[in-house]
Amino acid sequence: MSAWNTKTELKRLFWLLPGPVFYALFRLAFLVPEFVESVYSRGFFPFINSGISSLTGLLPFSLGELLVYAFVLFTAAFLIFMIVRAVLAKHAWWQVAFRRSTALLCILSMIYALFTLLWGFNYARLPLADTLSLDASPAAVSELYATSDALISRANALRTTVPEDKNGIFSPAFSRNDIMRGAAQYYDTAERQTGLSVIGGRYGRVKPVLYSKGLSWAHISGVYFPFTGEANVNAKAPMLLFPATCLHELAHQRGFAREDEADFLAYFISTFADDVSVQYSGAMLALIRAMNALYSADSDLYFELRDKYSAGLERDLKDNRLFWARYESTVSETATQVNDAFLKANQQRDGVKSYGRMVDLLISLWRDGGILPAGEDL
Repeated sequence: MSAWNTKTELKRLFWLLPGPVFYALFRLAFLVPEFVESVYSRGFFPFINSGISSLTGLLPFSLGELLVYAFVLFTAAFLIFMIVRAVLAKHAWWQVAFRRSTALLCILSMIYALFTLLWGFNYARLPLADTLSLDASPAAVSELYATSDALISRANALRTTVPEDKNGIFSPAFSRNDIMRGAAQYYDTAERQTGLSVIGGRYGRVKPVLYSKGLSWAHISGVYFPFTGEANVNAKAPMLLFPATCLHELAHQRGFAREDEADFLAYFISTFADDVSVQYSGAMLALIRAMNALYSADSDLYFELRDKYSAGLERDLKDNRLFWARYESTVSETATQVNDAFLKANQQRDGVKSYGRMVDLLISLWRDGGILPAGEDL
């Protein structure tokens, strides 16, 4: 081991700076959302991410998933090596521990800086309601009730047109691979019909996570890898929300970082699909979110509307619940807590509850006449 040199060791600390610097810039970004929207979210980000995503999209597997596994193995090997070196160093063990710990922290600092540069600033962009020119003012319970009622009508109507398996459970005519390959085209369709260039662009296709069973144990339906620009989904999850999950992750890929907004876009984009299965999946995602919010606001009104669910909806929801119930464990609880902490760290102060804020956008769309019976155009 080389001799201890205080000046040299202090120089090593320089590589710790990227993380704190980018965290400060990230916090400042929330003060200038218009600047973030125009310069970063509509300028730098799509230019860089489109290139990265298109390149990694050539691979048939998720590069991001493999990088996660590689980083976990690297970190474990690094810590073991550090402990061994510290033990062998005997009296100078603390020097080895300091150097190795500093090196690991420097790596983490640079990873965080890269995360913020490649995607994180999108958390500070303008609200989606502003982009879509929707009225997102506070809503009365009566508006939430009306929105939920409209979604039930849409979901019930769509349910009569979608395929089902021998057990009467929703089963799209297309395979999961077909859905993942074709999901992006609905963003293109929506862009052409609405003129919203912000939802367009050329990116890589949705990819399945190889170890999807692990995501199931963590109760995760999909995950976006910002370092590789890949939208990934749990290939084991029930079909009910699978198409909607694909659209959700594609929203992240296009720079919509907030979970509530990605959920809303999954529904909104599904209405432009020519596949009724995709429309139904999006409608069910929206219905679940809206009805959960209604239950919290007024449980009596919730049960009043709950009686309007068709038998097909009931079967599909039961099948979805039974799947996730099989994976209830401390792993899923821990994963939820980690996700909650991640959202709050990125200024989504409601944490996991921010998923419910999608309902504000749904009500805004209802006010604008955008939640219509199946078969009608927006």
